[in-house]
Amino acid sequence: MQRATITGIRIRSPADARVIFHSVYLKILPMVTRRLDTEERSLITSGSVYVWEERGPHAELTGVGIERWTDGIRWGPSRVREGFLFYHEKPSSQQLYGDNGPSPYDPSRSVLIKQTYTVFVDTPRGQRKWHLIAYFTEDTVERLRSIDDVPQLASLTVPHGRYKSARSAKGRPDHIFNPDSEGPAFSRLEYVPYAPRLPQPSPPASSPQPDPWSGKRSRESSMPLRPGPASNASSEDSPRECLVPLSYLQDHPPPRRDPADEKVLMLLTSRCFNDRRPYC
Repeated sequence: MQRATITGIRIRSPADARVIFHSVYLKILPMVTRRLDTEERSLITSGSVYVWEERGPHAELTGVGIERWTDGIRWGPSRVREGFLFYHEKPSSQQLYGDNGPSPYDPSRSVLIKQTYTVFVDTPRGQRKWHLIAYFTEDTVERLRSIDDVPQLASLTVPHGRYKSARSAKGRPDHIFNPDSEGPAFSRLEYVPYAPRLPQPSPPASSPQPDPWSGKRSRESSMPLRPGPASNASSEDSPRECLVPLSYLQDHPPPRRDPADEKVLMLLTSRCFNDRRPYC
């Protein structure tokens, strides 16, 4: 039975992936030489890592290489990070529906995640394309071992430039996927959990503007003002007309005029009424 290249380990960065590739090159760890059968697929679990060689143009003569990787798991679309491709397992109908109908589904704790990295490597048989496939779940990744926890891998020195990322070969920036120096900031990047984006509520087509006249009071008196009909001119050129409620006028009569003014107005009103003058 074919087993994984290594188990119980997580791949934190391209530097970790190159250590695994180099250990396979030195035959410290085994390479997967054929597609997994049904029983071998059932052994895939969090921490399983597989290295395999893509079938070359002369595979018919050598019998070496795998045409494509199959694990019998349904995967969602890929997401790219630091040269890796991440795939999240699609939930099965059993996960989505329980005995009593639809059940809550937590993608961060139940799905398997596939992490892939591809390089070109020069071998005695010429340049070959090698793939690394790592599996993990978000709730177990922190409990997996790292390269530093395996003595035969922690002390391994990888020759610079031997394992060239296939993504940089496709025109991506080479300094990102194949850095000259493996500093701690780059070589020890941890996995960032994936959370599906929730749809954001769309903003309203038009938000009502606050009415500058609402709730204000006249500076000349304590009477409340209400918006009245707009004039023909624009609001920027002329102020609005404001009408005071009739109930307010009935409850708050205006102050009395000067007695002299009252007397003149009474005489004028009486004379106009008696004489029936058109201008009064």
